[in-house]
Amino acid sequence: MTQTPLVSIVIPAYNQGEYLEAAIESVLTQRHPCLECIVIDDGSTDDTLAVAHRCAQRHAPSRLKVFTQPNAGQSAALNRGWALARGEILGYLSSDDRLCEGAVETLVAELVARPDATVAYCDYWLTNAQGQRMRPHVAAEFNIEAMHVDLVQPPGPGALFRREVLARAGGWNTALRQVPDFDFWLRASTLGPFVRVPRCLAECRIHDGSSSFRMMSRQRADEIVDVVTTFWRERHGRGARRARSNALTLSARNHAQSGRVFAALACFAQAVWLGPATLFDLGVWRRLLSGFARRAYYGLRTRAER
Repeated sequence: MTQTPLVSIVIPAYNQGEYLEAAIESVLTQRHPCLECIVIDDGSTDDTLAVAHRCAQRHAPSRLKVFTQPNAGQSAALNRGWALARGEILGYLSSDDRLCEGAVETLVAELVARPDATVAYCDYWLTNAQGQRMRPHVAAEFNIEAMHVDLVQPPGPGALFRREVLARAGGWNTALRQVPDFDFWLRASTLGPFVRVPRCLAECRIHDGSSSFRMMSRQRADEIVDVVTTFWRERHGRGARRARSNALTLSARNHAQSGRVFAALACFAQAVWLGPATLFDLGVWRRLLSGFARRAYYGLRTRAER
């Protein structure tokens, strides 16, 4: 890798005209000199594409490229963007998130200094819908067992990875809608260590449209179980049973968040059967209760808006 590698950051966007400009500008105001931003409009029906083109008028074509396609999902948009990218280092940014000043150059420096590392990631701010910072999120240090068994996902907004990761691990699975990011990082983690930068270098915007907090279908709620089962199918390690138990607790939270009480309890019961220690894990109980709490919050909010 060169000392100043070209970095390509892809922004997939679907009906995010309200937030997209802030995301784009947060990338293009980075001080790293070799940088390109690729926006893929995924068949938006609002002014997302118009916002992207307006931003493109202010920047050189080599710095910002805008493409559009019929709606195919975030995974397909990202895969297309990375196929078009020229960078030695790749990344992505959700269209409602932002990078902080110095994010790219700091993360690139880590990858240059650590030839063995495949991914560099950072802590990040949680912000409200208006972009005001609420609290920092401290990412977990990379630990292969924690990721494979406890299903801890260290990378969040701002993460960068070497192009060879995409070549060897493959892109995002277009069949997934809820956890394609975790599936990708899980596969990437088998290729080499991730390195954490203990600084908040990105902002994750929390709002009603955030995919992690809204109601979801049964299929989306159970995606994490399918991903973990597929990942462990070829490994047959002693952690497989515990990993599936942990996946079921996440599925239980998703069902609870979506108002499916019996489905949530059924997943939780399966998790306990696979790993009886789950019953005494306070973190698991907090996870399950958070799903019911989210559902109650959105239920109250919906009634208040009627």
